[in-house]
Amino acid sequence: MAPRTGRGSASSAAPPAPAGVARQSDRQQAGPALDVVGVSVTYGKFIAVEHASFSVHTGECVAMVGPNGSGKSSLGMAVAGLVPARGSIRVDGKQAPLGDAEWMARHGVILVPERRQLFPDMSVEDNILLGCYPWTHSLRTARRSATFEEIYTWFPALASRRKQLAGTMSGGEQQMVALARGLASRPRVLIIDEPCLGLAEAISVRVYELLEQLTEKGQTVLLIEEDPYRALRISHRVVQVERGLTRAVEPAAASPVADEGSAAGEGDQ
Repeated sequence: MAPRTGRGSASSAAPPAPAGVARQSDRQQAGPALDVVGVSVTYGKFIAVEHASFSVHTGECVAMVGPNGSGKSSLGMAVAGLVPARGSIRVDGKQAPLGDAEWMARHGVILVPERRQLFPDMSVEDNILLGCYPWTHSLRTARRSATFEEIYTWFPALASRRKQLAGTMSGGEQQMVALARGLASRPRVLIIDEPCLGLAEAISVRVYELLEQLTEKGQTVLLIEEDPYRALRISHRVVQVERGLTRAVEPAAASPVADEGSAAGEGDQ
């Protein structure tokens, strides 16, 4: 399976890039937007992540793949500052205080969590507005900002449902709200954890079309995904996580998973 194959016209209809994303041509020249070195996460005596190391460069989509329970989500939450961790994380060369989610958010490291985790009794608009908090503490400023209106060009179906309670929407619609909230944060690095978990295949395809458009526009993404074949289609590099360890960090095309996918595809022809 070749990575980043595209889906024909998917990117041609994409809206302008959200604020703060990098141009594709900048990817090779830019240094790491995110640099993770020797990060470990433990829950009591249980070691969830052990000495994980990887980097994500500006404008790059890195897929973090591995089976359920391998430590992917714990590592993603550690990078976002949501769980205590040991090791070193740098954002644009700045040393990050581990376990400080507010610092991470203010410096543009934003997590779209597994199972969306919206506020069900709040409207779609209010959930999205919460994403603006890292760069403005004013709801009035957020509502009037170009960033907020751009969100609805990426998610036009949400524009007419701004006042609907998030909890009354389908799983796929809620995932769109969660992604919209993440983009409203003007992310430097957008961490997306299992975006298609529990969604129907048709909705999953739409979610990945959107993610592909974002990466083609230059959004820096760390994609956490249990399904490696899906993730490799839009990724530049892959981090394989197994039993809390990062086994390999390599170009997506060189990944053993990609090779297995290509072999399987040849056998089906």
